[in-house]
Amino acid sequence: MCFTVQALPEQCLQDPTRTLPCPHLIYKQVNTVDAQAKAAKQLICVCLSDFADLQLPAATDAQQISQKMRLKSLAAQLNISEQALLQAIRY
Repeated sequence: MCFTVQALPEQCLQDPTRTLPCPHLIYKQVNTVDAQAKAAKQLICVCLSDFADLQLPAATDAQQISQKMRLKSLAAQLNISEQALLQAIRY
């Protein structure tokens, strides 16, 4: 599969508080649903460094609660569903 420069996303999913360039940037294809409820694939840019704490399942109850709170907060700030955010940051 080949993408042209025009097909690359202009903005990346990253922590809204990030001020420096991302040290671990990837492009990933994710499944989406368009306005007509048709399944589609979209190429997104993700700063993986900003989501390291959410990439693996929590080991303790305290970590699970912390992850849920951070996930809800980031999803709201980035205007993306929690499920879509997890799909984007996890392998």
